[in-house]
Amino acid sequence: DTDEFLISDGGVLKRLDASHIGGGTLVQTGRTVISGGNPSSVDVNSCFSSTYDTYLVVLDRIESTVDSQILSIRLRNDSGSVTASNYRFANRYFHDSTTTENTQSNGADKFTITNDTDDSSNNGGLQGIMYVHRPADANTMTRMNFFHSFFDATGADIKISIGTCNYDNPEAHTGISLNISSGGVRDAGSITVYGIAYS
Repeated sequence: DTDEFLISDGGVLKRLDASHIGGGTLVQTGRTVISGGNPSSVDVNSCFSSTYDTYLVVLDRIESTVDSQILSIRLRNDSGSVTASNYRFANRYFHDSTTTENTQSNGADKFTITNDTDDSSNNGGLQGIMYVHRPADANTMTRMNFFHSFFDATGADIKISIGTCNYDNPEAHTGISLNISSGGVRDAGSITVYGIAYS
């Protein structure tokens, strides 16, 4: 048996096989559940390839073990994390207290995604998504677009952030790394990567 849809064509019901209905889907290409005693970096390796042009990265329960730290992203290749000063980024943070803040760089060695952290173990830490465009294309610069929320060091002020980062050198990347400036990222959070299939 195959799945079918009923459609109305001028008042006449017709059956249409589901295989003829187009639509994109998400295909998991990598996942890391944080473990090992609150590590200072979390890698997802071999999650990018030429199979997909665009990827969705889901960050869930990224909790800091130390207040007032900075979380950042680096791309990875077969040699490890890419640390060249080619990360051009701009972020805007909106507080629940109505204030706003910015971080930006035109030549950093990482993509900064927060300007603060809270060390609570029960508020979910950072939660967010990031689209990564053309990471495996050696002839196109990789672009990352981020949307996420997190608490400040007091645990009383939640921030929402939008950000973008362009890696200013066309080269192929195969994975991604999350890093914290000091302390660790609490065990049990996760980073999951999906390739976006267009049909």
